[in-house]
Amino acid sequence: MSAFPYADDLAEELASMAGEVPATVSVLGLAVPEPSAVQRRLEELVLAVAGPRDGISFETVTHQDRTTVWLPGRLRAVGFHASGSMTVHLDLPPSEDLFENDPGDAELTGMLRAAGDRIGLPSLVPAEDELAFERLWRVKAAAGERWTEPSLCRALGSFRHYVRDLPVYGRASSTVELGASGGVTSLSVSTRRFAGDGGGATVAEPGVRTPIQAAREVAARVAESFAGMEDTRLTPQWFRFGYLSLGRRRPQTLLTPFYIASIRVQSETEVSAHVTAVPGCDGRFSPTLNLVPKQRRVA
Repeated sequence: MSAFPYADDLAEELASMAGEVPATVSVLGLAVPEPSAVQRRLEELVLAVAGPRDGISFETVTHQDRTTVWLPGRLRAVGFHASGSMTVHLDLPPSEDLFENDPGDAELTGMLRAAGDRIGLPSLVPAEDELAFERLWRVKAAAGERWTEPSLCRALGSFRHYVRDLPVYGRASSTVELGASGGVTSLSVSTRRFAGDGGGATVAEPGVRTPIQAAREVAARVAESFAGMEDTRLTPQWFRFGYLSLGRRRPQTLLTPFYIASIRVQSETEVSAHVTAVPGCDGRFSPTLNLVPKQRRVA
């Protein structure tokens, strides 16, 4: 780590952010999604979002890697065979169903929670798991005069999947987007476990690596990635422990623990935020993940 004489300090700072971690953790087996099950869940989700209608006729196309469902003129939905993840988008113009004013965090969060319950998000995961509300975003836009105050167009909420009381990181486990009427305008579900899928068996109960062990590995990876860039400054943003979902287009047979770090990287010409994940237990259970740049801007 000679390129970064303060790499030891980086590791110490990261480790201090981890909080309490368990002494052991369950490695869980995941069910392999069947395309027919993905299609069934997708059509059920489409009905939940669109609302009950007599005589609804799906247009369904099954590809090698995904299933697509249309309700002509109303919505498009996709289910990914590798992971079982699903997305639903209504054919609603962005200028429709706008908020007249911002009702505030509490009301928007309540609307998003109620919408999640209404379309059955909690029932998608096993009863012993939890899909918990995590964060609220606002989607705003302005038109016309340059200094027009942006209008609130949509409320967007993210939900995090918890398995054995540990969060599953990666993309948001679910997102719900609402218009002013409270109707869902788009939805995503990216959980690795679904109710009744037959997965969840405990494969092993390995010991958990200490935060400092994992943080030193993160610091070593960062130092290697930015070797020779002596003007680069590294600042830790957060360091978390939990399970990790590898992405909706990637198959995954095990749910294993990771430490995940976000680090701000600043040089003379640019600033970027990077995320890297290192195994939280014996590496034989966990694939190697490389440093991933999340955003970049020229200073």
